[in-house]
Amino acid sequence: MQDESGARAGVLVGWQAKDLGERLALTLQTYDRPTWQEGEPPQQTSVLMTKSQAAVLANYLLRESGAPPVRRPRGWLASLFG
Repeated sequence: MQDESGARAGVLVGWQAKDLGERLALTLQTYDRPTWQEGEPPQQTSVLMTKSQAAVLANYLLRESGAPPVRRPRGWLASLFG
């Protein structure tokens, strides 16, 4: 489904990430209402991003979902003083 601006809207049904060294290729599988009702396979969109962009996106999604933040293990120096 597209709005007047050409933006698509749908539901995410799957994803896959491929490690390309310093970058990731993220493939998203989505359905919109007409393709779901007609029994077509999901639409696939591939996005190339840096690993830094992937980390920012992951942190944003965790925060927006209300999930607790990922805790880093304490380093040896911090464990000496804590």
